[in-house]
Amino acid sequence: MNLQEVIEACDVGLCLLNAQRQIVAWNRHLADTTGKTDQEALLRPLEELIPQLAGPRFSKMVMTAVHANGADGALQTYFSLDNARHLFNIDENRFIRLSVKPLAMHPGFCLVQVCEIDDKLAKQEQLQAIGMADQRTRAMLSSVEDAVILLDAGGRVEFANLAAEGMTGYQSRLMAGRRLTEVYRVFDESGSEKSPLTLDMIIQGEGRQLMLKHREGPSLPIQQSITRLKNETGELESLVLVFKDTSQSRKLAAQLSWQSSHDPVTRLYNRTEFDRQLTRLLEQTAIEGGEHCLLYLDVDRFKIVNDNCGHAAGDELLRQLASLIKRSIRNSDLLARLGGDEFGILLSQCTMRAAERIADSIRHSVQGFRFVFGGKSFSQSISIGMVPIDKQSKDLEQILSHADSACFSAKDEGRNKVHIYDPVGSPAAKRHGEAKWVTHIRSALDQDRFTLFVQPIKSINSSGASEHVEVLIRMLDDSGELILPGAFIPAAERFDLMPSIDRWVIDRLIRYIVANRDDSLAAGRRYFVNLSGHSLCDEEVLQVILERIRSAEIPKGMLCFEVTETAAISNLTSAEHFMRTLQRFGCEFALDDFGSGLSSFGYLKHLPVEYLKIDGAFVKEMLDNAIDDSMVDAINRIGHIMGLETIAEFVENDRVLHRLQDIGIDYAQGFGICRPFPIEQLFASESERSL
Repeated sequence: MNLQEVIEACDVGLCLLNAQRQIVAWNRHLADTTGKTDQEALLRPLEELIPQLAGPRFSKMVMTAVHANGADGALQTYFSLDNARHLFNIDENRFIRLSVKPLAMHPGFCLVQVCEIDDKLAKQEQLQAIGMADQRTRAMLSSVEDAVILLDAGGRVEFANLAAEGMTGYQSRLMAGRRLTEVYRVFDESGSEKSPLTLDMIIQGEGRQLMLKHREGPSLPIQQSITRLKNETGELESLVLVFKDTSQSRKLAAQLSWQSSHDPVTRLYNRTEFDRQLTRLLEQTAIEGGEHCLLYLDVDRFKIVNDNCGHAAGDELLRQLASLIKRSIRNSDLLARLGGDEFGILLSQCTMRAAERIADSIRHSVQGFRFVFGGKSFSQSISIGMVPIDKQSKDLEQILSHADSACFSAKDEGRNKVHIYDPVGSPAAKRHGEAKWVTHIRSALDQDRFTLFVQPIKSINSSGASEHVEVLIRMLDDSGELILPGAFIPAAERFDLMPSIDRWVIDRLIRYIVANRDDSLAAGRRYFVNLSGHSLCDEEVLQVILERIRSAEIPKGMLCFEVTETAAISNLTSAEHFMRTLQRFGCEFALDDFGSGLSSFGYLKHLPVEYLKIDGAFVKEMLDNAIDDSMVDAINRIGHIMGLETIAEFVENDRVLHRLQDIGIDYAQGFGICRPFPIEQLFASESERSL
């Protein structure tokens, strides 16, 4: 039942006033009393309809009610009674009794009851009317959700609604006439059930959080309010006790509080709570001193798990890693998920030496961990940045920035490292330098200041084989000097410029092929072109390549794209789509730097490639390192079993070349074979090439 329905249902004149004493809603009884229509009454001050109300007395009654502090709950309607009841003389024989009630559920409004009293009315009729009104009041009280107990001035129960019966365990008829404290046993949350509150304490306990002892069941948390009803002389006539069960609201509040400070996936603290705790630690350290440490952890190659097994696998990996990390830290340490695949740990009262031991313990634990999901096994590692917290530490932003820089350095050093923040050698300077390259790269693209070089890939175990070359890029500075790719490629990768560079290389190479088609066909030449991981996931790059291949009518097998093992595995689904699409148009693929990843052989069967380019790190040291030699041999044998041809990189001398021939490698590439040279020389005559 809403407020409008309550007003209309009452058999006495009722209206709802705002703070300006204007009528917002009224019922037919008050309309009959005033003789006004809705249009004449609504939004007009009540004293304009009943002039006898004009004056400070009525104004004070309304303002007192509007600004009164009512209790929470559904009972804040006509029955939220207060002591503002007065008689107003209409004429010699007519009076009205005016009652003004506050509405806690509708701040800024009050309910006004207008009862016309005829002095000729028989006393018996008045008593009957009062009795009927009391019955209606009790019936309506029984329908509200909050528990309500009506008391006389002495604190004895006159009536209790159904909600009160359910919460106390006493029926209303058994409560009637008994003292409130006999049926309403409440105590402070911090107190004992053996020390219930007295009546005076209950009456003074409005708005307090209390515990109510059920007659036969457990205690439950409640919130109560008390309304005092007084007569015209100001004497207390009765009390209205309203109370409600706050179990669900408390549970919801607790859930919201937990959610605001915790990560739902790992159930660790979240970034917000971590920042709050770190800020508090910084403030405490600035005053008291002390030595603390922050660890910033980043899961290496997390994207591989996410991309290949889905987000459910990624979430499960984070949960297992969180559990693993907890075993290496102290109970007093705070572990949080900062977002994505990043964790943060606050080590309070911890020296850097002790913190380094903890960080290394975490790193070793993760390194030895194997994550299994959906029949697939993934080796894991973690990069950790460390930053001290002491009196010299400035603020939250600085500490987190330093920790992030240290973690970046750990990754930059090859991952699976612990790096302590060093302000001199921080990645900030390195990133600033890379950012400066962005302008040079964009300028070179706009001004066509790139050029192509090639390096031969020599067949070492067959005669009369086709001529293969790897296509390489160089930048020209403003003075025309060559800049090697190692100087600008890291910046291009960081700032997402590699797709533009890849498109430039492919476009320029195809121009050379078209201009020298006969020469390329006669030599049976295959051009190996590097593709970045960014381009491998770029549908636009794929469409550009397809359009150029079709329009130039590039012969089947003339283009072979090189993708690194790491890029292919990190974006396995996208890589497979990209590669199979181009293969349908006659392109081939080589897996570059093969063997550098931790799961090389496991993923090899999923990638549609024709060549394996063995990581040069194994080839360079294979004569002096039996493990490297065995790796090269194993990769070659597995490649041949799968029908793939093998290419060894970084071949620097004849001794390595002869060993590769003994193993059975198909092709070799490196300075020991031939250094890179401008692509124009590839199409020059033999005599011109020797000049």
